[in-house]
Amino acid sequence: MQSSTNIRLVNLPILFDALHIDTLPADIQAKIARVDACLPQTQCGLCEHPDGCLPYAAAIVLDGEPYNKCVPGGQPVTNAIAQTLDIDTLDTTLTAVPSQWPIDATSERPTEVRAVIREDDCIGCTKCIPACPVDAIVGTGKHMHTIFTDLCTGCELCIAPCPVDCIDLVTIEREISEPERIAEQEDLRQRYHTHLKRVTEQLADTSNSRPVVSMVEAKLNNAASQSLNISESQAKNTIAAAKLRTKIKKLEKQLSVRANDKKQAELESLQAELESLQVAL
Repeated sequence: MQSSTNIRLVNLPILFDALHIDTLPADIQAKIARVDACLPQTQCGLCEHPDGCLPYAAAIVLDGEPYNKCVPGGQPVTNAIAQTLDIDTLDTTLTAVPSQWPIDATSERPTEVRAVIREDDCIGCTKCIPACPVDAIVGTGKHMHTIFTDLCTGCELCIAPCPVDCIDLVTIEREISEPERIAEQEDLRQRYHTHLKRVTEQLADTSNSRPVVSMVEAKLNNAASQSLNISESQAKNTIAAAKLRTKIKKLEKQLSVRANDKKQAELESLQAELESLQVAL
């Protein structure tokens, strides 16, 4: 009979077939399930496992991967995994990989963030929708998109696909009890699995010519779904400016770690190019 701990490993999306979890001994499956339950289920990939929290949990148990790589979970999650792995001395517990966000004094985790779309700048390209692991974004082609803040995990995965750089991250403050956090994590895990299964079905459906969209039907046909009317040249300049900003951010991050004259010159050139584009906009 399947234990209650291992139930979370039953009927997994096809994405996780490569883990071969069902072939593992019951005690190893149970340990993977316990480690997975420690993780925040943001599915952000900052642990270097772009497929989400479960593959990271499996890597910790099966491959001995460092258990301190959950960035949004911070030190509390690192400590919880250490306890699950029976690492019982503080001297040997790893320090959590740091986050770009400050530590929240109440939770002792990195401050939580949520993604917000600047709707006036959105061109309705739909590229952010399939990137969201929990289907928190709604919208249709050439109409403004909206993010349901209550569903957003702050994973940041919608940032990169946006060609016009119209998604911002905002910090939030909240107090949440441990039972509430556990329930929230389970809900996020289920939403992610539902997302993966739906995408799998759409990819297998050869009659489906539409791009992958949120499972929540877009009902923003009023002010929140107003059509966009921009010229082709303006659209091209907007996209070009967004690409420049991405390159600039990357260079600025590299230069903040180590000075480099060649990269500094490249940065200044890109900044000048961006300024000229913004004048055209």
